[in-house]
Amino acid sequence: MLWGGRLWRHPDFLKLWGGQTISQIGSQLTVLALPTVAILQLHRGAFEVGILIALQRLPFPLLALIAGVWVDRVRRRPLMIAADVLRALALASVPIAAFLNALTLLQLYGVAVLMGVGTVLFDVAYLAYLPSLVGQTDLVEGNTKLEITFSIAGLAGPGIGGLLIQLVGAAKTLSADALSFVVSVLTLTWIRRGEASPRPTNDRLATDPPSLIADLGEGLQLVFSNLILRNQLLALTVLALGFHLVDPVLFVWAYRDLHLTPAILGLTFVMSGGAGLIGAMLTAAAVRLAGLGPLMAGCIAIEAVAYLLLPTAAVLQPVLVLFGVFFLVGLFDTMFNINQVSLRQEITPNRLQGRMNASFRTIFWGAWPLANLMGGILGSSIGPIATILIGGSVALLAAVVIAVGPIGRLRRHPQPA
Repeated sequence: MLWGGRLWRHPDFLKLWGGQTISQIGSQLTVLALPTVAILQLHRGAFEVGILIALQRLPFPLLALIAGVWVDRVRRRPLMIAADVLRALALASVPIAAFLNALTLLQLYGVAVLMGVGTVLFDVAYLAYLPSLVGQTDLVEGNTKLEITFSIAGLAGPGIGGLLIQLVGAAKTLSADALSFVVSVLTLTWIRRGEASPRPTNDRLATDPPSLIADLGEGLQLVFSNLILRNQLLALTVLALGFHLVDPVLFVWAYRDLHLTPAILGLTFVMSGGAGLIGAMLTAAAVRLAGLGPLMAGCIAIEAVAYLLLPTAAVLQPVLVLFGVFFLVGLFDTMFNINQVSLRQEITPNRLQGRMNASFRTIFWGAWPLANLMGGILGSSIGPIATILIGGSVALLAAVVIAVGPIGRLRRHPQPA
């Protein structure tokens, strides 16, 4: 699936893939650099870091449904370009403020919100745009190659980010991500394949456009009436609550209790990217061997167990433990994501792709800021290790949701209509 497949001969997909590879590497720098600015430069704790991380996801429950309607009413590529411009400008403000000695936590919160708004618009449009770019038949191949992008980003981004933070500081490191969004804008602009008009342009629709509420309802009805989509949404929401409970405490714990430097912490995240690359190459064979549903449930279970092993870093060699945990997470999270994204795209009509993905983003990504805030509160009150154990235990429930639901009985991906 990596070296073969028809999409190697699809020049517009290759432009999208190349631009997103650079952009995702840049985003991995921000994953490490933004909380590092708050912890090491502004001397903030788990609660403030929890708010900072939560604000990046807060726009999803507030805006994603409306963004989904918008995405299904307009051409998607121009919206993706506008979202990347917004994110580039927001990130560029941080090194400028740091240079002027004017950087504050309030500005970081503002940047986090703008990043979240841009990510809402881009992700909902991007997930709806891919099926129209490559066609339903090549969706699994396209998602596999794009998941390899995330793995390459996870392989290169944290290591580069850690070294850049050590060399130039966390604030200046964010400028590299701003440049990566500029690269994404250029590659999206370079795509030559035009988009069809998302709605018929007859007189009735021109004078009586569908209402916002009706469009929102159609997307939500699809998600909640389809047994597979409903099962997947529940599992993803539980999974988000568990894993993202850990986000705020992980960086504080690594820096202050495990005494890791940004460079070393970045290198431990590299293991996740390397494992993800392996997982992307093994996904098709794993589905044939285990079956789609059992594979998805097993991937979540192994990831959750890996998180439950994370606290052993406090008594064992921390770098080795983190290497092992992030290797397992990267390997099985990649397999899971390729299949869960492809599955819901395969069973959704193109005209509803934006609203389906927006419904998912609203609910399960909407659980992220709640989990981040809870993680910050728990980390400050009961400590990071107990918070990590609670998060891993909640995530394990998501494997049960998949295993006992309709997805657990699936053996393969549905055939395109």
